[in-house]
Amino acid sequence: MFPFFVYPLALLALAALPVLAAIYLFRHRFRRRTVSSLLLWRFQMPSREGGAKIQRIQLPLLFFLELLALLCLVMAASGPQWRQPGAGRPLIVVLDDSFSMRAVYEAVSARDRALEYLERHFRRQPPPSVRLVLAGSQPRLAGAPVRTWSELARQLVGWTCHAPQAALEAALTLASELGNQQANILILTDHPPVDERMAGDRLRWHAFGQPSANLAIVNASRVSHAEQDRCLLEIANYAATPQLARVTVQAGSNTLQTSSLTLAPNERQRLVFEIPGRAPLLEAALEPDALGEDNTVQLLPPIRPRVRVQVAITNAAMHELLSRTLEVTGLRAALSVDPELVIHQASGAVHGTNAWDLRWVLPSAEEGVAFTGPFVIDTSHPLTEGLALEGMVWTAATNLALSPGTVPVITAGNIPLVLAREDALGRRHLTLNLDPGLSTLHNTPGWPILFWNLLRWRATEQPGLSERNFRLGAEVELRTAGQPATVTRPDGVVVQFVETSDRLSLETPLPGHYLVSLGTATNAFVVNPLAADESALTGCATGRWGGWKDEEAQRRQLASAVWIFGLAALAIMVVHLVLLAPRAKGSR
Repeated sequence: MFPFFVYPLALLALAALPVLAAIYLFRHRFRRRTVSSLLLWRFQMPSREGGAKIQRIQLPLLFFLELLALLCLVMAASGPQWRQPGAGRPLIVVLDDSFSMRAVYEAVSARDRALEYLERHFRRQPPPSVRLVLAGSQPRLAGAPVRTWSELARQLVGWTCHAPQAALEAALTLASELGNQQANILILTDHPPVDERMAGDRLRWHAFGQPSANLAIVNASRVSHAEQDRCLLEIANYAATPQLARVTVQAGSNTLQTSSLTLAPNERQRLVFEIPGRAPLLEAALEPDALGEDNTVQLLPPIRPRVRVQVAITNAAMHELLSRTLEVTGLRAALSVDPELVIHQASGAVHGTNAWDLRWVLPSAEEGVAFTGPFVIDTSHPLTEGLALEGMVWTAATNLALSPGTVPVITAGNIPLVLAREDALGRRHLTLNLDPGLSTLHNTPGWPILFWNLLRWRATEQPGLSERNFRLGAEVELRTAGQPATVTRPDGVVVQFVETSDRLSLETPLPGHYLVSLGTATNAFVVNPLAADESALTGCATGRWGGWKDEEAQRRQLASAVWIFGLAALAIMVVHLVLLAPRAKGSR
């Protein structure tokens, strides 16, 4: 730690040092005198030639002692001070980790300006320890407390500014708990505080943003629509003036379309178009502006799930009805080998190790009773999504035997019509109590809806992903069936999950492409930075709010060095007097 001076003007007294040197350098100036004899001189020594010419002389020890004494007196008069080792308050730095910090103004991002300020502040006034809190969607610690800049720089590598939002309030709460009212807190962000009248004497808020106009893609989706894929892009204008947005859509090296949208201030417009379902990765881009993260989105083809279904029903009419219904859903696979769903009439049949089964109970003429409602539907069950049964006739058996663990999904009073049960292996066993000959269900939209829900439910339980396009920060659900999984992130980091449960939730901290290896299968998905609040740069600002109001404590942390230089000067003068004492006695 370099000292600083309370009275730096006292350093002007250093001009006395060359004066002292001149006295010793020019002290041999003699005048020629004519005398009759040298007999009465005590010492007869040849004299040097006097004059203005500087002679090569050997400076005595007294000169150096006087020089050091003067130097110590000048240093003592300037009041040198330095910070005591280990003194001061710990520092906790809250870093805005949202991607708006990557917005560029005059070729420098807000993150770079904040990083430069942090390094300058650390080197000028190093605290005893520093701890970093990254304020992303959830606050998190960057590591243990550090004391040197090299250690701090290694932790700052994790400050990537890719989060879809900055939970500054939660991060500030975490910092306050860590500091326990004893640490100074520094917030580095690109927005001003909500309340500029900040309370407390341990908090300092620095913003390094600049209000800028920005065009952004704030929403994007790609869904299957028959043989085509329907795409949606939502463009927003975050500016006080109208802006022209040019959108270029590419699939690989082919440009599919180019659109121009004129957006009023703070207006959003949607762009909807269709592309072939076989088209590969789709990329939509705006022209570059202050924030590049929200100018580009990538969309992978949606997953078109297919379920292998085996229809093991001997009744020709019922078999034909089921085949047409399954075909209409668009979710039935072309092959039925190694089926994932078996529809049958046998009691207690089990087909394969992972197959679900739907048992169709056909009541006899004596057992069947027609019901016209009201029907009780478990609306939270996957089979009943969008299902309505008003105005229909449902004929079912009233003496249906229930297996242990069976849960009714649709009932008519106390008569179960659709039931579901899960066994120890996680397989679903469903029961449909229906006589189609005396019912009208199969002639209503509820019939294909029921089977579409069934196949969709079965498809979502297959190992792998159910979607391929996600927002930044979303949790991606992966069905693993207990298999080990390996995830490769966009930055190349590989995360392995050796032991997994039936489902695995994957974090998406970075935008870009992710690869998931599950057994022999590889799944890919893409994450896009879609966050309207982060794209709005008009509220950014540069400024400082709050402060660390403990000047008295800061002064107590400084050690004065005046006494050191004062004692050194006194010791030097004592030695000087000791050396002069023999000469004084000899002159008497």
